[in-house]
Amino acid sequence: MATGITKSAWKVIPMFQSTSISRTVQFYTEILGFELGSVKPEDGASELTFCSIFIGKKADANFYFSKASTEEFKSSEAMIALGTQELDEYYRYVKSREEVAITEDIEDTPWGFRQFSIKDHDGNQLTFFKFLEGGNPGDE
Repeated sequence: MATGITKSAWKVIPMFQSTSISRTVQFYTEILGFELGSVKPEDGASELTFCSIFIGKKADANFYFSKASTEEFKSSEAMIALGTQELDEYYRYVKSREEVAITEDIEDTPWGFRQFSIKDHDGNQLTFFKFLEGGNPGDE
């Protein structure tokens, strides 16, 4: 069995598609407050085809976006865990930004999460959540 090998996993990086990498970089960094990891090509002379954006310590929540034509584009979804206090603070921040499409308002769910969801300009959905019982950074 590969149990020992699989226990060494330490990060997941979701792959999303974008119809405009420059627009994606602008939305995630300037509107949502993510940080830019990198873009390709780096020379700035050609149209961007890739970006890496992240939030969290050590880029704990890292996302890769690749350029896709409108015809081949497929939206994606991901969930991002935030700290106990930070989830509600971030929701208030995002709600104050008219550029952000909130698709699910913040609520406590029957499955034990407090969460809200947004969509970017391409229809990619991010759900920000915390556990209602334990397991959240920032708990005293």
